[in-house]
Amino acid sequence: MENKYLVFARKWRPQNFDEIIGQDHVIISLKRAIETGRIMHAYLFSGPRGIGKTTTARVFAKALNCDKGPTVNPCNECVVCKEIIEGNSLDVIEIDGASNRGIDEIRQLRENIWIGSARGKYKIYIIDEVHMLTKEAFNALLKTLEEPPRHVIFIFATTDPKNIPETILSRCQHFRFRRMPVNLIIENLKMIAKSEKVDYEEQALYSIAKAADGALRDAQRIFDQFVTYAKGEKLTSVLVNEMLGEIEKEKLYELLELIVKNNYKGAIAIIENIFEKGYDLGHFLKNFIELLKDCLIIKTTESKEFLSITQEDFIKLQEIIKNLSKEYIVNILKKALDTEFSIEKSHQPDIIFELFIIDSILLLQTKKEENDILKENIKTESKAEKEASKVSNVIIESIEEKQTVKNLTKEIIEKRWENILERVKSKDNSPEIITAIETSVIVTYSKPDLFILGKNPLYTNILNKQTSLLKEVLKEEFGEDIVVVVQDKNEYKKDLILEKNVEEEELMNHPLIKQIKKVLPIKEVKIKKKDN
Repeated sequence: MENKYLVFARKWRPQNFDEIIGQDHVIISLKRAIETGRIMHAYLFSGPRGIGKTTTARVFAKALNCDKGPTVNPCNECVVCKEIIEGNSLDVIEIDGASNRGIDEIRQLRENIWIGSARGKYKIYIIDEVHMLTKEAFNALLKTLEEPPRHVIFIFATTDPKNIPETILSRCQHFRFRRMPVNLIIENLKMIAKSEKVDYEEQALYSIAKAADGALRDAQRIFDQFVTYAKGEKLTSVLVNEMLGEIEKEKLYELLELIVKNNYKGAIAIIENIFEKGYDLGHFLKNFIELLKDCLIIKTTESKEFLSITQEDFIKLQEIIKNLSKEYIVNILKKALDTEFSIEKSHQPDIIFELFIIDSILLLQTKKEENDILKENIKTESKAEKEASKVSNVIIESIEEKQTVKNLTKEIIEKRWENILERVKSKDNSPEIITAIETSVIVTYSKPDLFILGKNPLYTNILNKQTSLLKEVLKEEFGEDIVVVVQDKNEYKKDLILEKNVEEEELMNHPLIKQIKKVLPIKEVKIKKKDN
């Protein structure tokens, strides 16, 4: 019994230029070539699979050979057009480069090209996957491309133009086809669904379009498969995700939210649950990477213009990441990409994924601790300003000589810290030293002492060993002798807890008073409290 069913990918294949979507840059060029009569003898269409390379070649062939042509609007009704549509035209020969890749096939082609066209104006050879031809076959084809008959046109299609010899490329007009955007795929599926009277959920089409990875043909194939499976019922996102082996997007959002909340237990429980149900963790991570990319775009642009998500999802993501920095999102995105590579090679993907989760939470905690230190530092500086206000009321008598002090501040040093880092790199490019300096935090500067914190005991130890180097580069940058005092982050936090009352005796030993003594020769100091 003859099978009369025609799959969607064939049934809805474009038959003219206007029906080809997502490749406007190619279609406009081909139309103008037809209108002006500037027809090349060889074209190369390159790009990913399933985006319309061969379809465009067939439409182009119809446009050139149509009884009303050459025309940008082939009639699809004449004998020539119908033969091309049905695939039995004597003037449009389609060759699979993967199965006809040898020199013998190309020699036969060279002999046949001298035979004139049967019906149309041109004899057109469409060679798919041309990069699969052997080196000898390419060499045999080269002579024909150098001096082709006037009635012959070659259209090469390939997914890998890098494997085509330069001698062939230089003789072709090259058109690069693009992956299909998700929104265009969804619009195409909606059109098919309307014509085929298929009831669907919007999210179901979105999942299919994402799974197609830019290939319209794949999207149509998947859609066709699910319509058959649904048996006339509504095509739901639950059904599509189940068939695709996808995890609901809510799981992705939940995982991100648990990471943000530092919830190790909940995040790892999600991974264990997914793994136990037999889902592909590598595929889940790929979707999580897409989510992180969306988060970075939201954080950077504060817009959904470049995203293929609903307004509801946009608002939800904004709420989840509102307290995250762009730097943190970039860092975990990099870690996720590294993890994706590791999972592909691992026999224990669940452990690899869980390590990524723990690492992401630890990184967030580290950032939070650093921010807490900076906040404490601001409080300390504010307190120091108050103490300095008291000190400003001290009456200093019998000053013999007054010296000028350079106005170097902590803020100036912070702004030029990148310069310091570059100077260090020029003298010692050890990764551990560079990282220790990059991750350090400047606490305060009280001439000549610069107090900095190491990120952890290891980096603190490295910094302590490099104080001479730091002093040298600081001298080069600011022209002053600066003493670098390194303190461990945890020890510094303990010191901040200690509260001191500013008494008269303590003021005498206050660092600011000591600094004044160093700068100004003083015979006698009297301390008086300001009368209210």
